[in-house]
Amino acid sequence: MDKKVFWEKVLLILAPKAGRAHLLTFFKDTIIANCVDGVLTIGVSGIVSRDNIRHRYHIKIFDIVKSLDPNINQIEYEVISTLLSENHPDKVDVANMVPDEMPKTRKVPNKQEVLVDGMRSKMMKYTLESYIPGAENRLVHAAAMAVAAKPGSIYNPLYIYGGVGLGKTHLLQATGNQILKNHPNLRVVYMTAENFINEIIEAIGKRHTKPFKDKYRNVDCLIVDDIQFFANKATSEQEFFHTFNELYDAGKQIIMSADRPPRDLNGLDDRLRSRFAMGMVIEVCVPEFETRCAILQQKAQQEGELIDPEILSFIANNVTSSVREMNGVLVNVIAQAQLEQATPTMNSVAKILQKLNKAQQVIGNAMGGQAGAGANGQPGQFAQQGAQQQVARTLDDVITAVSTYYKIDRNVLTGMERRREVIIPRQICMYLIRELLNQSYETIGENFGGKNHTTVLHSCNKIMEQIKQDQRLMRDVNALKREMGF
Repeated sequence: MDKKVFWEKVLLILAPKAGRAHLLTFFKDTIIANCVDGVLTIGVSGIVSRDNIRHRYHIKIFDIVKSLDPNINQIEYEVISTLLSENHPDKVDVANMVPDEMPKTRKVPNKQEVLVDGMRSKMMKYTLESYIPGAENRLVHAAAMAVAAKPGSIYNPLYIYGGVGLGKTHLLQATGNQILKNHPNLRVVYMTAENFINEIIEAIGKRHTKPFKDKYRNVDCLIVDDIQFFANKATSEQEFFHTFNELYDAGKQIIMSADRPPRDLNGLDDRLRSRFAMGMVIEVCVPEFETRCAILQQKAQQEGELIDPEILSFIANNVTSSVREMNGVLVNVIAQAQLEQATPTMNSVAKILQKLNKAQQVIGNAMGGQAGAGANGQPGQFAQQGAQQQVARTLDDVITAVSTYYKIDRNVLTGMERRREVIIPRQICMYLIRELLNQSYETIGENFGGKNHTTVLHSCNKIMEQIKQDQRLMRDVNALKREMGF
């Protein structure tokens, strides 16, 4: 292994998750110091850097390293003060590895780009490339792409409608972002109808209506979110009517969103409703199951977390009507996992769903698989009552929980098979029985193929030591404890 090349690959994958600032702060003076017997040692320049990397990025680094070299099973850190030297041969040039995060915006001569309600910062977040349309929303995505390519000349106005939390705001702001990307000289305004109304009220109060009119009638693209809020507000409605007409007659692009089609906008003047309907009117539909899973997968990647696809499917199966609510559940799942240092499980996610009232009845097996059988061939007490979070009381309960968690047959877990994917769960199971139930080493060994006292002791001590260094293992152990009611 070329240690410098390998470390450069790791940092290149980590860079989008860490960001340029953190990469320069924490990883500028780091190297791979050694890699022996599956243990990768990362050299750092000081204790502060070591603690920050271990706390913030240990799991992410381990996952990346494991994907590049499956033989690496553990990561350790070593403080090497000589890394502060600029000329250390094994250091990677982090500064030139990633570009500046925020390239400077070119000023357009004689044109002032109008940015309302934080448009620039929001548009950096939402892009059409990051929008996952699925088969049900390909048309609306294609329409947004077409408008961004030729604003004012196709699909004008573009009217997008749909239920709450389905991604209308994402599409509007992403389209504005794409317009500025394709046509940097254009002036784009994004705002909500509520902001428009508030600005009118303020302008009337200060008797400064002309600057307000000039502000919105001299743009190249006007994007208005939640247009339904103009209903029964005569002054705001009239002002928007005249703004709409001037922009449309001048060939400027108008993009709007609402929670219903134009014909159902009760409380709005027929003149406005007819104008809204004279362009492209298109619905954002509830995403199908596969699309919801893809959206959750993307969100997890953006958060820098690896979540079991079964967990994502479980969330997608239970939150079906709102992408916003679905992403909110995932954020709660990730936050709980980070705070408790425990891997998300079906049970923990089911509790979050019930707490947030996102599903009246949780769909799916909260134990995440078929429960194993006890020593007498019948399901143990913990397996029978798993969804109710019963405390594991017997050795059989712990074996059932571990076999279910790792999806390993109970007989294989307690047998003699020596594959790594079986050995680690078996050692964890022995460790948990010893720690939680205080069973003797001899009793534990009898239930694992007649293993002797020394073998069980070695397994327990090994897991106890690895938990201190391997955060992923610690998360799994903590998740199992939580599943068993501890």
